[in-house]
Amino acid sequence: MQVALVYGGRSTEHEVSVSSARAMLTTLREAGHTTLIIGISLEGIWYLQHDCVNFPVDKTRPLYLKPGEGVFLDEKKLNIEVVFATTHGHGGEDGNLQGLCLLCNLALCGCDTVSSALGMYKALAAAVFQANHIPTVPTVLITEVNRKDLNDAFFADLVSRLGPHLFIKPEDGGSSVGVHSLRNADLNRFREAVKTAFQYSERVLVQTMVDPMVEVECAALHLEDGNLVIAGPGRVIDPAREEAGFLSYAHKYGPINTAHIQIPSGLDATIEEAIRSYARAAFAAIKADGYARIDFFVSNSDIYLNEINTFPGMTATSHFPALMASQGYDMVTVVNHLISDAQTRFRHERNRIYLPPKE
Repeated sequence: MQVALVYGGRSTEHEVSVSSARAMLTTLREAGHTTLIIGISLEGIWYLQHDCVNFPVDKTRPLYLKPGEGVFLDEKKLNIEVVFATTHGHGGEDGNLQGLCLLCNLALCGCDTVSSALGMYKALAAAVFQANHIPTVPTVLITEVNRKDLNDAFFADLVSRLGPHLFIKPEDGGSSVGVHSLRNADLNRFREAVKTAFQYSERVLVQTMVDPMVEVECAALHLEDGNLVIAGPGRVIDPAREEAGFLSYAHKYGPINTAHIQIPSGLDATIEEAIRSYARAAFAAIKADGYARIDFFVSNSDIYLNEINTFPGMTATSHFPALMASQGYDMVTVVNHLISDAQTRFRHERNRIYLPPKE
């Protein structure tokens, strides 16, 4: 199978994407697939790479995409049977890349445009989850409209609804970039945290800081036979959590005190089963496909769905591969299921009727 491995992009998670792509290149080759490696620069331009995942992206061979036709180098169309993308964050995980691949007749592993957008925009996803009776963290959405109303009265009302300990994050961010944890928040620190989060997103979420809290994760994989495997939950162990008050970018990807996943979680079996049930329901609720990681907070016996990641990290320290391995699925097997699923979905889409009916 000729697989286009796409990585990079205009995202704060560009470097995470590089690490994921390097791991997936090894996996794709172990699975017997040939690869075309496509790097997207920080400016958003696509380039064909020379047999490796370059960082920074090698810009000597620019590509262009033709809607309805595919990907071209000069005038030559690239032979791409399926696309595997590790483009985390803005432009690559939010439905934009998914829509582009659809318009260019490219089969893409993972979620489609709608489910990717819902997964990325956390307030929208939470509304869908709540409609499906999945508990989420109490949240207030700040937009450009109500941003100018962050006064004493607004803050007092916020604290009365969410409590004194607040969590502020960009709505469509990832890898904990732009996130602040405020214990005993005051108005000035709150305003500064919101200001920072707005640098990364057009909308900001203010949430209750769940405490006490155990963070757990599940992995979902759509198999060739149509069944959905839910792996986990695993407990996130973060040796340095107290430094930032949350699982930060540095703790996820840094060289020391890196967080890791503990499987099994050690939670009560009834709680674990409820988490798996919520993970399955969340995957279906946003119309997800292929694979995802679903993250939860557990506080005593209360369960809150935090978010769903439709392009989970695939680095050497990422949790999705470890969760799948706990169910007996190595990454070669996972990749082959995802490629088969993408091709099946692509064939079904090609066979649908979009022409207007004849009179």
